[in-house]
Amino acid sequence: MEDHRQVVRRQFRKQAHRFEGKGLTLSSQEYLQWMADNLDLQPHFDVLDVAAGTGLLSRAMAPHVARVVALDLTPEMLLQGRSQAKHDGLTNIVFVQGLAEDLPYPNDSFNRVVSRFSIHHFEDPQIQVKEMVRVCRPGGKVAIIDLVSPDDGTLAATYNRLERLRDPSHTRALLAGELRSVMQTAGLEIVHTVSREVEVNVTRWMDLTAPGPKMWRTILEELTEELKGGRITGMRPFMRDNELMFIQTWVIVVGVKR
Repeated sequence: MEDHRQVVRRQFRKQAHRFEGKGLTLSSQEYLQWMADNLDLQPHFDVLDVAAGTGLLSRAMAPHVARVVALDLTPEMLLQGRSQAKHDGLTNIVFVQGLAEDLPYPNDSFNRVVSRFSIHHFEDPQIQVKEMVRVCRPGGKVAIIDLVSPDDGTLAATYNRLERLRDPSHTRALLAGELRSVMQTAGLEIVHTVSREVEVNVTRWMDLTAPGPKMWRTILEELTEELKGGRITGMRPFMRDNELMFIQTWVIVVGVKR
């Protein structure tokens, strides 16, 4: 039986070649710029991007800092990232294979440590966030960017169940308050929180992870049923131009290491 790390590698190996596909919210330059703008980057900074995937955020940050280390578990993701960084003429990004729960760096190594859309793939995110804090320099900041669950417990359970049907490497999207608590427990003082609502095309969202026909059908049926007045899923589905959409809440939480 696969352990969770193997599930993550399998899923992202499958996604690597389409991770930056046109029309995906996760590769939107508008959203990437919004993220970078909230990180208080400086030209002399060394930045670590944990669970960086293909380095989408790393590439958005690179023009504003001295160096970015893009660390990820999946070699296929890193290969795509290196190729795209070379295409973009970015020479200050280093791509490294490694584990978020065992970062291969000494204490106090980076001015900024960031992680984007990783928390909902971790079984116990407290472990990885503690590691991020460890390698951050005193006075530096750790920033977590992730989607969050609805505040209602029943809706959160349904929301996460549908996310797992679509991608079995998804564990649980935290509540915004839970994410702040995880960061505070790891030793950070929260200094900045911002969120936004993001409209997601259901077909593109599912094409990325390519769930089996049964999973695809279940998700579509539940979202369609909600549109007809049925059980609420927490995904807030709606139609636009005959396309099924839903809404995610994305949050950026920034904490300083004292």
